[in-house]
Amino acid sequence: MKKTLQNRRVKKDDSRTTLFWREHLSAFIQQEKGAGTGFYVLGAMALLVTAAFIVDTSTATGDATQIKRATDAAALAVGHQATINGEEYSQEETNKLAYEYVKNNLGMNKALSEKLVASDVSVAEGRNSATRKTYTVTVAFETKPSLMSLGARKQEVYSTSEVINRPTEIALVMPVTGDMSDADIRSLKSVSRSFVERMLSSADGKRDNLWLSLVPYSQSVNVYDAEDANRIRRWSTPSALNPPELRSLFASGVVSSLADRRFPDRRANLLCMYRGLGREENFFWDEPPVGQFRVYYRHDLPQNGSPGAPPITWRGPNPDLYPWDNNSDAVDTRFIVADRGCPNAALMPLTNEESKLNQRIAEFTPRFNTNYAIAMSWAGAALSPNMRGSDGWGDTTLPLDFNLDGNGDGQKVIVMMANTIGNWFDTDSYNFNRNEFRGSTGTDPARSFAAQRFQDLCSSFRARNIKFYFVGIRPGDPEDFGRNLFDREATPGLLVCTEGEKRMSFIDGAGFGAEGVEDQLIQRLDRIAGQIETEGGYVRLVE
Repeated sequence: MKKTLQNRRVKKDDSRTTLFWREHLSAFIQQEKGAGTGFYVLGAMALLVTAAFIVDTSTATGDATQIKRATDAAALAVGHQATINGEEYSQEETNKLAYEYVKNNLGMNKALSEKLVASDVSVAEGRNSATRKTYTVTVAFETKPSLMSLGARKQEVYSTSEVINRPTEIALVMPVTGDMSDADIRSLKSVSRSFVERMLSSADGKRDNLWLSLVPYSQSVNVYDAEDANRIRRWSTPSALNPPELRSLFASGVVSSLADRRFPDRRANLLCMYRGLGREENFFWDEPPVGQFRVYYRHDLPQNGSPGAPPITWRGPNPDLYPWDNNSDAVDTRFIVADRGCPNAALMPLTNEESKLNQRIAEFTPRFNTNYAIAMSWAGAALSPNMRGSDGWGDTTLPLDFNLDGNGDGQKVIVMMANTIGNWFDTDSYNFNRNEFRGSTGTDPARSFAAQRFQDLCSSFRARNIKFYFVGIRPGDPEDFGRNLFDREATPGLLVCTEGEKRMSFIDGAGFGAEGVEDQLIQRLDRIAGQIETEGGYVRLVE
């Protein structure tokens, strides 16, 4: 009985122990289940954070990639714009152009496009060398995570384009007229040397594809070349060397023809020739030279001759009145003098030898009348491929072919300077065929003819894609057009050459030697040099 009671007591204690452990084990198990759920939650959160990070990173990377493509397009656009008319674009306009290109090249990313404002886009101009301009387009933007609660991060993406220069041929047209003082000539020499140095002394590879021609002008342009003694015979028409009005001179035995070395211009190394003086003929400036020209000479009193050769004299009828009629063939003493209207500094064909150009500049001296269109025609001839080779200027490769559509390899440029104060130009006898406007040179009919010639000549330059820069000297407001004869007769036609006022400018001064004019001219030509380098280039992306 007693043992039975003990067994019952033991069983009862075992039941209590079992219940105790069961309750505590159940609680423990429940606690472990909670801990496992926490781990599950933490794992899920980690996955979500990682996914959010990946999404935000991908979005930011995608934005940057899209912006990079957009800045590439903008940098190329800014570079191309500079090659067309860079000087006309202000910094503000350039920034606006870049902004529009960036915004329009962001694709379907509406959110990014809406956030971008004009102030986020900037353009900086630089140089990789003296003649290679660069344009860097920078876009500043913020990347703000859309899934993660982090702050916005500022970033910048940029692209850089570089303008590489094409082969360039420049004719620098400079006056050496009779109204110029010694101070004017000194200033002109300085300005010319400065421009030559600016274009040729920037030592990088580009200088190997740039050439300059010098075209000093007065009443005409001297095309004498000591290394081409036969030029006068090769370029002249069959009858040009023995014009009929001088037959009494040739019969006298003093000289045998205009090519005779005893003739004053030949002794003075002057050779001024002409062709195409008729209406709309434009001097035939772009045609081959052989057998095309007649030769200027000066029948005048000895005191009106040029240094360099004594006059020759003979007895005969007046050559200026040929063909003679009404007893106009009266015999008298006649003189031929060295031609003051023919510059002693001859045209220098295209070259990149700075020393040769400077030697020719040193020969500048004041001469006689002023004829702009004749000078322009020879500037065109200096750039004409039909003057290439032994028949022309003597170089087998220069001038290069015309770049008619603007997509070729090179550019041709005329830079012309003039003192525009005078009230008589382009209407003396050198501008017309014999007996045309006889007795009325310098009058309204002759001026009307000259004005139309400027229009026609400039149209022919434009048709061959020749860029033309004109810098005039005159007193008064440089922006005040229409104040003198030059503005009335020459400017309308020249504006065709210069594409409006895009490449035409004036400097306030009474002459090249006036106070402050030389410095202004050097600065103006330096700016023109920059335009030539930029507008003659093609664009590539470098960053």
